[in-house]
Amino acid sequence: MSHGRGETLLNVQDLLDRMVERPGGRLYPVAVGLTLIGVVGFIAGVMTEPARAWTALVWNWALWSGVSTGGVILVAASTITSGHWIRSLRRLAESLTAFMPVSYVIMIILFFGLGHVYSWVEHPPEVKAAYLNPRFFVFRQLVSVGIVYLLSLLLVYWSLRPDLGLLKERVGGWRRGLYERLTRNWQGLDIELERSIYKRERLAPAVVLVWAAGWTVWAWDWLMSIDPHWFSTLFGAWMFMTYFLAAIGVTAVLATFFRRYRSFVDIIDQRSLHDIGKMLFAFTIFWTYLFFAQYLVIWYGRLPEETHFIEQRLWHAYQPIAIVVLLGVFLVPFLGLLGVKPKRTPALLRTFAMISLVGIWFFHLLIIGPGVFPDSIALGGIELAVAGGVLGAFMLSTMTFFRAIPSIAIAAGLPPDPESEKLAELTEPHHH
Repeated sequence: MSHGRGETLLNVQDLLDRMVERPGGRLYPVAVGLTLIGVVGFIAGVMTEPARAWTALVWNWALWSGVSTGGVILVAASTITSGHWIRSLRRLAESLTAFMPVSYVIMIILFFGLGHVYSWVEHPPEVKAAYLNPRFFVFRQLVSVGIVYLLSLLLVYWSLRPDLGLLKERVGGWRRGLYERLTRNWQGLDIELERSIYKRERLAPAVVLVWAAGWTVWAWDWLMSIDPHWFSTLFGAWMFMTYFLAAIGVTAVLATFFRRYRSFVDIIDQRSLHDIGKMLFAFTIFWTYLFFAQYLVIWYGRLPEETHFIEQRLWHAYQPIAIVVLLGVFLVPFLGLLGVKPKRTPALLRTFAMISLVGIWFFHLLIIGPGVFPDSIALGGIELAVAGGVLGAFMLSTMTFFRAIPSIAIAAGLPPDPESEKLAELTEPHHH
């Protein structure tokens, strides 16, 4: 089947056959169980140790909300740069946005616990009192996060629409109703493909710019203000690149997970794993560069209002966490992903991606924890229960996306035509 652009499309019936074999079905009970444990643990924590419960929710919500936005930025960046390498992985990255509605609801819940986490709610610094005002905080977060999420979901919608229109006559039940609602005023595949490309090429730069600005403010408000006297002009960029790295890691894990299923081996091939592995390796280095660039200026400036933030997190009670972060986010993935083989071997790529994600999870504890519990590491049953709950909600969101939406982008021309494949084989360097 072709759509007049000289590209070979995946056979529709073949796609439907692939959709029958749904990776992750057995994980549903696990995700539901984790979510329930998280809800119970959070409620119990609020009743016994509210500061720990609310802090744990901020910490874990921040991580997975950032991953959710990072997924759409990965897609937007590849759209802007005409990156064809992501075609087989695009739907995996887009699935991360399914957590956005859940994230927005959790954010509203967090507004009720600000006083347990942020000292500025009761005692704002005089020079920041106008900005660190609870009402203004709630207003700008509702608006800025809402805009980022809305534009992100709109970009994903225009990416999905051609596939849904192509398949709506071939699916039944609730999927058919969903597809019909999402493809109203369908104008035919060729026109819809052109519209999709047009919309995505214009939305992608807007999404990236709004995300960079909105998530910088988000990082200032939710993470940097944990210590209301400290500030860094590089902090926003450091944090949103942290989430870009985390989204690459999650996409890599999903790619290796899906590839274990027979029907996805020929779509998510070693070249796809190599591409996402190179991205993970590159942004691991870039994340470390941003950390060092920030650390070097602050440390050599020797200003007490700046250096205490670094000292509190790299020494004293939180030094073990800092070591774990250094190993998990930088050293182990950097050394492990050197060379071609680790990037093309699913088990190795998955292992190093998960190590990076665990390191980023501890990184959030390192950023948030000392601002609330400066003398001891708050990491126990409450924190683990809440972490499991937010992870479970993220898993449920992603798996629901894959249950409803094809896991492979087909209408945009996947896989490439045989001539392009042959040319790539002839021109790409071969590694042994």
